[in-house]
Amino acid sequence: MSNTSTTPPGPNGVAGTGKTFDAVLAELAQPFDPEAVEFKAGATTQDKARALALAYVDSRVYQVRLDAVAPDWRNEYTREYAGDRVIVTCALTVAGVTRQAIGESLQASARHDGSTVIEENAATSAEAQAFKRACSAFGLGRYLYSVPQVWAEYDAQRRQFTPAAVLALREMLRTGKYEPAANHNGHGNGSGNSAAAQHSNGNGTATGEAAADTPACPKCGGAMWDNRASKKNPRAPDFRCKKADCDGVIWPAKQSTAAPAASPQTASGSAVPF
Repeated sequence: MSNTSTTPPGPNGVAGTGKTFDAVLAELAQPFDPEAVEFKAGATTQDKARALALAYVDSRVYQVRLDAVAPDWRNEYTREYAGDRVIVTCALTVAGVTRQAIGESLQASARHDGSTVIEENAATSAEAQAFKRACSAFGLGRYLYSVPQVWAEYDAQRRQFTPAAVLALREMLRTGKYEPAANHNGHGNGSGNSAAAQHSNGNGTATGEAAADTPACPKCGGAMWDNRASKKNPRAPDFRCKKADCDGVIWPAKQSTAAPAASPQTASGSAVPF
């Protein structure tokens, strides 16, 4: 990601807003209303009854924030293709300052039966990712990478978290504590880092990015072996319980064929924070 200042704010603040550039950044960095936050499933338990909840927000919510804080914002996209991937660069300009980010998506994905699925929304997904990453360069939505990833009740048939789980997850954003309606063997606890504390992290470090901590065993709550880098069979479990008398495992998440919540103006939110 590269940063380019095209029209630095003058001494009287950002044109048309009466705000300093620092004030604009501070407003953009504020967390979204918890009711606007959605959750997608990461890893699932073997019985598919629980899944790791990953927070994301529809891109139109990003746009509403930009409209309110810096109405003169604009973005431009450039697209290129590399093998089976589409790569998009988003140049987002806020208050005269332009910052860029890249997003990418596979144009086709393989199913377990060996067939290939064409990703019709690949370009839209790549634009979504690039847009949200560019927004994060201004602090907008960056805190979502710091939201604790917790195990929550999951409806595998509908491929979504249960209504009760969503309520508990959104309450966690408000209080910093995950308290599910029913405690399944104590595995509903979060990572121990409160969302409120993460929101106050002013250095922009994505401490929760990419599941930095190995998850607890979904059966016994104990430590797990991380087999993602060493396993030879891609369909083998990503994680396996370290206890010899426990068969708890976490299977790889199935790759979705849907666009990860479109984030550019033409799409509707990404499945990843940015």
